Amino acid sequence: MPRDGAITFGDLVGKLDLLVVECAKCGRAGRYAVRRLIRERGRDGTLIDWKNELTAGCSRKMAQNFNDQCGACFPGLATRSS
Repeated sequence: MPRDGAITFGDLVGKLDLLVVECAKCGRAGRYAVRRLIRERGRDGTLIDWKNELTAGCSRKMAQNFNDQCGACFPGLATRSS
């Protein structure tokens, strides 16, 4: 599967035990065990594909308003190095 620079669940092994997803706009928040995500989606599953599925029901995403887009993100990844 081509990665195109996307982060995969396998990339998180040894770096994170829990993956946090948050959206400041709608209040979405969740913590997901990396081991479970790998078991369910595989090591090569990408975070961006999973996030798109996770937020598919977001009203901001469905409205496709470019001025008020879904803000779901993985805040723990921004502070990680290596």
